[in-house]
Amino acid sequence: MVAGWTHAAPQGTTAGQAASQARRIALIVGNGHYAASPLTNPVHDAELIAKTLTSLGFEVQLATDSTQAQMKRAIQTFGAALEKAGPNSVGLFFYAGHGLQLNGRNYLIPVGANIERDADVEIEAVSADWVLEQMRFARNRLNFVILDACRNNPFVRSFRSAHHGLAAMDAPAGVLIAYSTAPGEVAADGSGANSPYSEALAHAMTAGGQPAELMFKKARAEVRRETSDRQTP
Repeated sequence: MVAGWTHAAPQGTTAGQAASQARRIALIVGNGHYAASPLTNPVHDAELIAKTLTSLGFEVQLATDSTQAQMKRAIQTFGAALEKAGPNSVGLFFYAGHGLQLNGRNYLIPVGANIERDADVEIEAVSADWVLEQMRFARNRLNFVILDACRNNPFVRSFRSAHHGLAAMDAPAGVLIAYSTAPGEVAADGSGANSPYSEALAHAMTAGGQPAELMFKKARAEVRRETSDRQTP
């Protein structure tokens, strides 16, 4: 399901002040209703991050339990919005759900994907590189890609070259990439409504008055504490 854009002025600002600021645009995707290995938390994670970013003045597009076509269309719309917003705009892409790496590239798994072997991935999944390409084409000032997508790969048993978790990605200039756990490692889906990483990220985002790098470090510290160092973003 793909919802439209929502916008709210940052807390403590007037509508006029918000309009004069650089636009902040986010696409939030959460997939959990898989036929094989369904996940409970990603939709809740996406809704939490979307609500948090809306409260901070982002224009948010929320997509949950999306097919490949819906995901690609949402990413395309996101890229077009970034380009239209101009070079001073800030973009943020967040994904929660199944993800996998193949030949050093990361793929996000849509709902309804039929993946039985390595060769199916390019056809059935969505390459994370496609998100970076949209940002690169928009030529805006600053972008964030946040992947809470390192749950166990349900397709790994049928792959010739099985790798757990996601691979490290080279970030283009002006793009910061954050992972819910270390490259090649698996993140916890969580026992509550949200994953440890998404919950920690929402807490860190609302702390306010801090550089983005410090915000991500605070989220990392909370995840390590909550998972007894079993997971390190």
